[in-house]
Amino acid sequence: MITLYLIRHGETVWNFSGQYQGVTDVALSDLGRRQAQCLVDYFADLPLDAIYSSDLERAVETAQPLAISKGLTVELRSGLREINFGDWEGLTYEQINSKWPGSIEHMYANASSVRISNGESFGDVQHRAAKTIEEITHNHPDEAVAIVCHGGTIRCILCTLLGLDLDLAWNFRQANANVTMIEYYGDRNLLALLNDTHHLKKIIS
Repeated sequence: MITLYLIRHGETVWNFSGQYQGVTDVALSDLGRRQAQCLVDYFADLPLDAIYSSDLERAVETAQPLAISKGLTVELRSGLREINFGDWEGLTYEQINSKWPGSIEHMYANASSVRISNGESFGDVQHRAAKTIEEITHNHPDEAVAIVCHGGTIRCILCTLLGLDLDLAWNFRQANANVTMIEYYGDRNLLALLNDTHHLKKIIS
């Protein structure tokens, strides 16, 4: 069995302002950096053999403190990037809904088929993320691996590993700096933990 820890990056300045960031390289907020440090405590007594990350800054910045604490190097993979939100990048929900009425809710309900203008579909994200997960699991049999990436990407990975329709991707809550765990067997994978945020309670005011 391979233990996969799927970790969403900490809060960014655009998460705080409600802007869609996608593949735009946005840094962590002060809170996001504190959340990244909380992950060090979370994994203090848990073994990790490798740490992978999206190559976007917010994911790398979240992964680095954990990697340092474990004496590991963060392995970057572009296949773990967030969905490219195309024309939506940098805009808030209200701005997107004003320019393209109903488009966001349509995406939430039809993740498998919607392609964002000048961006990606969740099918695109699922395809590239699945290839990356296949590489990681091939390289780490019977090991524990942390994968730091993005909410949309993690949702696509979960649908792939659990054999679920991609239209169910938005049924998974993914808070900033949460930990989700999959027990990976290849042909039958188990969701052992979803959206765990207990380690963040000490910094929530």
